[in-house]
Amino acid sequence: MRQFLFDVYSYHVLEFLQQSQNRDVAGIAAKAFKEVRYHVRHSSEWVARLGDGTEESHGRAQRALDDLWRFTPEIFRADQVDRDLIQSAIVPDPAAIEPKWRSVVTDVLKRSTLAIPPEVPMITSGRDGYHTEFLGRMLSEMQIVARSHPGAAW
Repeated sequence: MRQFLFDVYSYHVLEFLQQSQNRDVAGIAAKAFKEVRYHVRHSSEWVARLGDGTEESHGRAQRALDDLWRFTPEIFRADQVDRDLIQSAIVPDPAAIEPKWRSVVTDVLKRSTLAIPPEVPMITSGRDGYHTEFLGRMLSEMQIVARSHPGAAW
């Protein structure tokens, strides 16, 4: 479910980035767009199979959607770095992507017999540098090898 929600977002971001004023960004986006089209098709087919599958698979897919849905609004928020890049026509305004994203996601979820969860207000500040204690735990886990072998060359 997480992959599907992100794949649809990536599709629309890369679609725009192909027209970026930065030629390097546009070129990379053109190559990546080909790949993300496949990812959207693949993940949406799995959402449909699981959502419209057995009672067990439907329940698990719905629980995953219910758990993840509250995080989706943050991907459409822009911080100051985003606003500067938007002004320079390098990246898209994430808010402009949301209607396209919502249209595709809604269609797939409807075909999958999954219910879109209600909107839940959530504190979103990760893009501003404010994080929960979970980030600290995740970073500790990710840095364990480097901390265990200081000075090692990788």
